[in-house]
Amino acid sequence: MTLSNAELAGMREAINQLMPQSCDILSVTLTPDGQGGNTEAWGTASASVSCRLDVTTGMEQIAGGGLQPFTRSVLSLPYDTTITQDNRIKIGSNTYAVKTVNIDQAWIGVKRCELEAL
Repeated sequence: MTLSNAELAGMREAINQLMPQSCDILSVTLTPDGQGGNTEAWGTASASVSCRLDVTTGMEQIAGGGLQPFTRSVLSLPYDTTITQDNRIKIGSNTYAVKTVNIDQAWIGVKRCELEAL
């Protein structure tokens, strides 16, 4: 079974209508600190990208002798959004690390990223 280009375009358009939020995709710039290391500066690579954030798990882990909040989420973006695991996502005042991105899929209708709250 194959999809026609028109069917795939229709699916993508329908999915895009289900994205009620917007986010900024951040990228890092490394600047040498003069001591053999680098200083990170995060800036906006793409602003106001349509998205949908869905929390998939929320739990606490023991770390450093205490409980630490841990939240994983799935972010849906338009299929042609440029994003990698090197990016971060900012939605409102919350920032997330990108853990995985679905790539190399046939008939991709939506780009999905697994996120971890920072």
